Amino acid sequence: MNHTLAKPTVTRFYQQDVVQKIAAPHTIGIVLRCWHDADDAPLPNLQDPLMRPLERGEVGVSFLSDTADKREILSESELQLLDRSLQPGDVVKRSVDDVQSGMVLDVRMKTRLEHAISKEQVDGWKTSKDFDANRQAEIGDYVVYEDWLGQVIELYDENIIEVPSGQLVRLPELGSRLSVGVKSEDILPSPVGGVQNMLGFLFGTTRTTGLQTVIAVNHTVYAIAWLALNQTLDISIAESKERPQRFWYGPDIGKLTLVRTRLDFQMRIGEIVQLKDTAGYPFTKHGREGEAGGVVTVNSFNVTATDTEVDVLWQDGNKETLRSVDVIPYMNPDEYDCWPGDYVFIVDGTGGKSTPGVIQTVDAVQRTATILLRGNIEQVSLLELDSQGSSDSNSFPGIDGLGVRRGELVFIHPLGTTNGFDVPRVPKIGELEPWVRTFSISHSGQIAGWREELAAIGADVATRRSSETIEEGIIKSKAPSGTLSWLGEVVDLRPDGLLDVLHADGSLGTYPLERLTRLYDGIEQLEDDLYEDEEESEDENLVHGIWDYDYHWGPDELHNDSDGIKDEELTDPNDEHYPVHNTTETIASTSPPQSEPSVELDSFVDPKLVLEGEIQNEESEQKDSNWENFKVLSSAPSDHAYFHTTAAQPSRQFMSRMNREYRILMNSLPENILVRAYEDRADLVRSLIIGPSNTPYQDCPFVIDWHLVEYPQSAPVAHFHSLTNGNGRVNPNLYEEGKVCLSILNTWTGDRNESWDASRSSLLQALVSIQGLVLVREPWFCEPAYEKLRGTDEGTINSRLYSEKAYVLSRNFVRRTLETPFSGLETEINWLYYSNGLLEKVLRDSRALINASRHRSTERRIEDQMEQYNLSLSTGGIIALERVLTVLQNLLDAYTTSV
Repeated sequence: MNHTLAKPTVTRFYQQDVVQKIAAPHTIGIVLRCWHDADDAPLPNLQDPLMRPLERGEVGVSFLSDTADKREILSESELQLLDRSLQPGDVVKRSVDDVQSGMVLDVRMKTRLEHAISKEQVDGWKTSKDFDANRQAEIGDYVVYEDWLGQVIELYDENIIEVPSGQLVRLPELGSRLSVGVKSEDILPSPVGGVQNMLGFLFGTTRTTGLQTVIAVNHTVYAIAWLALNQTLDISIAESKERPQRFWYGPDIGKLTLVRTRLDFQMRIGEIVQLKDTAGYPFTKHGREGEAGGVVTVNSFNVTATDTEVDVLWQDGNKETLRSVDVIPYMNPDEYDCWPGDYVFIVDGTGGKSTPGVIQTVDAVQRTATILLRGNIEQVSLLELDSQGSSDSNSFPGIDGLGVRRGELVFIHPLGTTNGFDVPRVPKIGELEPWVRTFSISHSGQIAGWREELAAIGADVATRRSSETIEEGIIKSKAPSGTLSWLGEVVDLRPDGLLDVLHADGSLGTYPLERLTRLYDGIEQLEDDLYEDEEESEDENLVHGIWDYDYHWGPDELHNDSDGIKDEELTDPNDEHYPVHNTTETIASTSPPQSEPSVELDSFVDPKLVLEGEIQNEESEQKDSNWENFKVLSSAPSDHAYFHTTAAQPSRQFMSRMNREYRILMNSLPENILVRAYEDRADLVRSLIIGPSNTPYQDCPFVIDWHLVEYPQSAPVAHFHSLTNGNGRVNPNLYEEGKVCLSILNTWTGDRNESWDASRSSLLQALVSIQGLVLVREPWFCEPAYEKLRGTDEGTINSRLYSEKAYVLSRNFVRRTLETPFSGLETEINWLYYSNGLLEKVLRDSRALINASRHRSTERRIEDQMEQYNLSLSTGGIIALERVLTVLQNLLDAYTTSV
């Protein structure tokens, strides 16, 4: 089968690609940055030539040399791709304009070597079977002690350095990150204070100028975080197992066993390796007999080239073996992407119990899948699948996603027992001890805490080594067969739901999902902590201002606050980002006010007067009583997202501000936005936005609840009522759990001018930002990382697929809102969709789109994906949409019969 659905595109580079300069073929490097990277926003750093914003088509490369890395930013046209680093579990495509993706099942690599010191070449290619499996544990590696699994968090090294005179110097250092063969004039520390004294005491040498070379690296102390216990242990035994010590050195190192995954057998350019058989291969000798350090023989080799082969399982079930350079990493997977063997939920959108199944094949073009469901094979729409488990209303701590993935480490429960969760949910364990999370750098920049303790142990070992023989254990590189069958790496997912696991002792086993528990990696936990801290800082109120009592409001103050779109004034009605007010054929159009007169309210005004109609804008027209844009109701509804919060007594300043905002909302709201305030809870607001025309959201209802906490000094807190029931986000800025991601709400770190400012920001500005900058024609580009891909094949295809999803999910918003109307909006919803005919229009427009999509050939539909905006539906989209339309038609029929 031909997987490529459009013409091949030019080579594009990705992080960790191995490249060479076309003009200088012997210059080999590693790609570190690409213009299309999602997180490509480096801080200015004049010391690093790579740290500047990249232009389209540029990459940042670290070129390998004998003495140091040379870092450059180059055009992709100046480089040639040599190899591509992939690993089991990675998702790939053949090209950026291919809609089908594949899962990497296995990776095989061959390498070329040179001696680490002499640079003498080794003939021929070498594979993993040629390398010595015995090695030291590195940071991030897993180790086992008795029934405990741990992870190396930090190291203390003793490095042997050769100075220009030929003498050998031992350099003890915390986390040196040095490797054999590194050459520099600055490896040894400057001769200041106690450092020079220690060097002189230990090694009998003084610092010399010139090129220094790393001859050997020995990890003498390991800091290990113990994460989890063997799950086959009886609970009474497990409870008695205390965590082992955190620092390991001397003979104790020999009590540890290294746990290696398939990834550990892959080599990278510049990596240092040892061969099993060194006879006949280059070596060097360093030092002199009778001198400190003696003579050291170096049998280490540097990887100079790699050639990688991968086994790929495509979504359609075909397997293929390819060179890694013949595929590309799939950088932006869709939330509906899945592959054979994956567990998913079938979601019908009603909020009922989801049904688990196992993917058999996927038709990525038509967005359908065959799935093993209750013992039968059925065809379903991808848009009705949930691969994350978010459709289940229950909360499961320690659960993210369904099933397990290839390449993950898992614990195995004994036969006859389970992990305690219903399939396909799998728990994740790995408790990181508090000491690992403590900050171990003092305010003066010196090491502190547990790192200081680690350094003290390492220095003591180094000191004793200068005068006595230190017994050191060697970490075990492999466990005897049958000893570590309680732990392993997932290597494959079978179509019947069983999983193949490669045990840590090298044996292979097959298990049902319920007998597995995933490992929560310790370093991953630290990264998650950092991410959560960043999220909290984004959610904090970054800008606090003082209320300007000469409040003015007009279009010139409307700032673009949507993620990924630069701040600009929205004053041109012809601009595609200008808020659209004529959103449907059933709501009268109205133009935004060109200016808003200042509101002079020098005395306190009770908001009840707004409800009673005593505050009026004489120029405003009387609106239809069935569609009043702004009203103050007597009491907040119980289904408001913040109904159960405790309301603080509103201050005079707050009420004055709210009266000003009420007046603005009464006169300036676009016709497709309704706002409801409440007499008994001035801190709560509810808004309804009807999706703008010419977008996937057209004619659909979106309800957002607001909580005014410390308002207006702090931005209002928003909760979006997502009605997708686990079918994914309807928009990148509108999360299923309710978060609204916008700069003006301080839930996204944007330009300072885009953040909430009490002196100029308002609820109206937030509402119009959502209407005009979130509910847009091409919502995929709302993600800031994706805006740069606008106009590319990849961006066009992904945007088309996302718009199809947004369209189908939005029709379901109509269904669920009519089935269970939001309190306080029942009259308006019923009038709009039933009495005023919007439901008939939704049905008519959706059926017309289905009819047009069915009459397009597959080739034409793919061509449509390359167009800027020409919404057509895949087979999967049609299946999901027709299911919703059936319910909507029943609702309309029931209403028609009743009247």
